[in-house]
Amino acid sequence: MPLGGGADGKGPLVEAWTGPKLALARVLAPLYRAGSQVYGIRLDGLAVIDCDTDSAELVAALEARFGPSPVHVRTPRGRHLYYRATTKAPNLRAEGLPVDIKTGPRGYVAGPWSIRRDGGIYSPAKGLLGVDTLPPLRAIVTSENRAVSAAIPAGHRHVVLVKEAIKTLELVDSAEELEANLAAFRDDLCEDAVTMPDSELRALAGWAWTVRLENRIFRGRNSALSIDRLALDALRRWENEADAIALYLLLIDRHGHIPSKRFALDFTAMRESGLTRLSVPRLRAARRTLQAVELVQLVGNYRAGSVHQTFALARLRPGMADAPNITPMPKRKGSTPKGGRG
Repeated sequence: MPLGGGADGKGPLVEAWTGPKLALARVLAPLYRAGSQVYGIRLDGLAVIDCDTDSAELVAALEARFGPSPVHVRTPRGRHLYYRATTKAPNLRAEGLPVDIKTGPRGYVAGPWSIRRDGGIYSPAKGLLGVDTLPPLRAIVTSENRAVSAAIPAGHRHVVLVKEAIKTLELVDSAEELEANLAAFRDDLCEDAVTMPDSELRALAGWAWTVRLENRIFRGRNSALSIDRLALDALRRWENEADAIALYLLLIDRHGHIPSKRFALDFTAMRESGLTRLSVPRLRAARRTLQAVELVQLVGNYRAGSVHQTFALARLRPGMADAPNITPMPKRKGSTPKGGRG
């Protein structure tokens, strides 16, 4: 099948590729028109172990488990091992391995000697595809490499697939590849997989890919946080800007990923736990600065002996738009409420 669509050049160039075998002209003509040098191998009756790393130890462990493959193709990131599909393939991602098993009429991989637009080459490393006889994929499940087998009930499928998308997001090269992985996960592990349409997986993969492009993936400490430059501009006007920025970064780090989260600010406890080295008076002054520029709001009052003051991170306010590097939008006549602030 001809490939060359999508941002990474690995998307199909024809729509109806899951049906009968494509004639050679229907493969070569789209490749010529798109200037693509990437073709795909459809996996109806085949299975490919797709390793995200070209590790000799990993390949040896996989061949010990599934049987030796006579055909290896080195990919820009790892290695493909080819087999005949005979049994239901386990989900190796669920076992913590950087490996997918791709198979089925809706599965495909880039073929050997394909050259991607970024220069990545799929080069033969062992054997010759189409000549060497492929053995069946041997699925042996032991106590040490037990695959997930319990079906995910219908009411939980979407939530589990969201987690799977986030887990594998940085291991794929495109939203289309992520969608294919989610389809394999659905088919292998979800109850009543036929009732979960491909359109739902496509929407989920598109959302996850957007999250990746916007750097909004949250996975504990191994993740990035986003700071609005307008917030920094507003804090730079204050004498204690360094303290205020330091406290703001700490609050974003701890609470920014949970919308509308309420939290107390016990500065003594924060110092004792090593979250900050600023003195309590400096922290209080920094908090007042954050409140003054409306980046932090008081949302709960103190009650003696029972409740601390509680705060919440606030979105940027219209009044902050007079930062030095921001050009205000022109006002429309009558757009400002009577007696209000523009």
